[in-house]
Amino acid sequence: MAKKIDLAPFAIVIGIAVVLQLALIGVDCQQTPGKIVRNFAEAYYYINPDMQDYLCASLIEKGAADNYIHQKKQEASQRGFATNYLRHKFTKLHLKATETGDTTMTFHLSGTTRVCIYPPFMIVGKLFGIGQDYPVDTHIDLVKENGQWRVCGNPFGIEPKG
Repeated sequence: MAKKIDLAPFAIVIGIAVVLQLALIGVDCQQTPGKIVRNFAEAYYYINPDMQDYLCASLIEKGAADNYIHQKKQEASQRGFATNYLRHKFTKLHLKATETGDTTMTFHLSGTTRVCIYPPFMIVGKLFGIGQDYPVDTHIDLVKENGQWRVCGNPFGIEPKG
């Protein structure tokens, strides 16, 4: 009987930890405007086709993401590289909502990126001071479409096909 009483506090702590973890996972899965901007910027600089998931319908219809990826592939081939050589990852990323409304928002995005051919190379380069940082300073417009925030306007100067 004494062993059951001794284990009760541990079982309660473990039960609370499991419930808290599940609650935090649920909160983290929510798509906030800041997360949309952050995920889009990271996908854009990493030349990831998933950036299209964050664009508004008008930019998707015009093929803005596909056009950007095609331009990067052409630029890489003209320089004699694979597309991976043009990818960047953020080393610092700061977001600030500058204009907010019910259906539109504007974020100021600033930070630095580094070339990221392969992520461990970027980390080693940063540790040993190899390579350089590239500053990023721009504004990203968001619109609410079907209850979800989407990047719209002309993010990073992305051009639709045409």
